[in-house]
Amino acid sequence: MKTHVAAFVIALCLGLSGGSAHADGKKLVVVVARGAVLTTISRSDLKRCFTGEPVSAGGKVLVPFNATPNSPERIGFDKVVLGMTPDEVGRFWVDRKIRGQRGAPRSLPSPAHIAKVAAKFPGAIGYLPADQLTSDVQAVEVDGVAYTDARYDLATP
Repeated sequence: MKTHVAAFVIALCLGLSGGSAHADGKKLVVVVARGAVLTTISRSDLKRCFTGEPVSAGGKVLVPFNATPNSPERIGFDKVVLGMTPDEVGRFWVDRKIRGQRGAPRSLPSPAHIAKVAAKFPGAIGYLPADQLTSDVQAVEVDGVAYTDARYDLATP
């Protein structure tokens, strides 16, 4: 029993306990335009949105925008939200294309571009590192958890 407690305390001190963002990664924040109706989204709706299924908020269909493939932001988002590696994501979109289904969300070249598009385009939703939030966008809670909460686990690897 004492060894389990000691292991937990050591893991806690080293930042290895599950359920929170990686100690060395940057928190990623889901964003929409400042003043948008959307203030929280379920992880399942976020996954549906970023895998080509229509998701509505406030009467508007959300339009997802991704970080560039193989960027730390994209790898972290895809791992936590989609539950896929970069290779699995690539195969997923090839399969959808072969089946004649909707294509992948548009990728933008930088977090600054994602913030600009999210701020100006009604219904746009994206994600960016917390340290790159601007006053033009608002953070969206995921499953009712704010990015400032220790339980928030969306982060870069």
